Amino acid sequence: METHDFDDIRPYNDAEMREALGRICQWELIPQILRFIYPQQPVEQSMERLRKIQNVKELQVTFMYDAIRRIVSTTSEGFSCSGFDYIRRGKPCIFISNHRDITLDAFLLQMVLIERKHETSYIVFGNNLMETPLLRDLFLSNHLVQMERGGNPKAFYRSLQHLSQYLHHLIVDEKQTVWIAQKNGRSKDGIDSTAPAIIKMLTLGSDTPAEQTLSDLNIIPVAVSYEWDPCDLMKANELSQRKKGEYHKTEGEDTNSVTTGIIGPKGHIHLSIGKPLSANEISTDGDLAEHVAGVLDRRIQKLYRLMPTNYLAYDLLTGSSQHRQHYSADIKNRFLQRMNQLGDSENQRIFLEMYANPVFSARQKED
Repeated sequence: METHDFDDIRPYNDAEMREALGRICQWELIPQILRFIYPQQPVEQSMERLRKIQNVKELQVTFMYDAIRRIVSTTSEGFSCSGFDYIRRGKPCIFISNHRDITLDAFLLQMVLIERKHETSYIVFGNNLMETPLLRDLFLSNHLVQMERGGNPKAFYRSLQHLSQYLHHLIVDEKQTVWIAQKNGRSKDGIDSTAPAIIKMLTLGSDTPAEQTLSDLNIIPVAVSYEWDPCDLMKANELSQRKKGEYHKTEGEDTNSVTTGIIGPKGHIHLSIGKPLSANEISTDGDLAEHVAGVLDRRIQKLYRLMPTNYLAYDLLTGSSQHRQHYSADIKNRFLQRMNQLGDSENQRIFLEMYANPVFSARQKED
């Protein structure tokens, strides 16, 4: 297949990116964004630099890298990364990651790839995030691949097969790397679980046996851990409404989650990159998608770095103090003040569970 066969889901090429950049530069909030990214530089100078960008790679290694680095420095209390040596230069792979923040999960990896002089990856995102022309232009200018959400079963299956064919084209033919979340949508309850449908989708775009197909993709598990989730109150309210059958997504909700995730405080952030799945790990006599999803669950849970807020929530939820050495009185006060913004006791319990569930998952892994 040729690249033009995927025009409906592929990101912008260089010429399309330059056209999009012209539209982006006309957006009324761009001066404010540029002042945030480059606070020591006159906005006119920053705008001129942005206008002169000629290709996607230049956009990513200058403007987008600077934006993510600035977000990390102003909204976190430190960033760390482990396992980067598992990424081999010149060997394509597909990163399968837990998913906590709509945009940052993938872009933190891009930041590290750029710092280590690697090519950035393509990123699979749900097309529901293209709510506004600006977001569409920003995302498609940064190697984002569109994944269909919803539709009737036959059409949805065809869209998944189409996406799988494109991902195989990128990895096998173009020798590119790809990032994809382990399931559709963010983990809002703090439980990182891989959807077997994602694994099944990856096998649809190749004529080789399914096990060999997955082995050829060079699957690398990734876990992102945030000490504080900027969207935690929003997630707790949504989960509470879903339990009552009262939840209806409002217009602009995804855009609001993107913005809140970017500008909200995150505490410490850790990105863990795991060893690629071996052929032996992939091989099974049972259901392949279920098996590989289980392997990824165990790997991602092991990679996840527990934070003081996780230990604190576990102790508060279980009425114990067994992890008190992992958090301070200041962390506890900040946590309780934030939780108390949720007046409803059920919402507060959901809030606690969101932060505590990674500890429960770790304890189950140890048993």
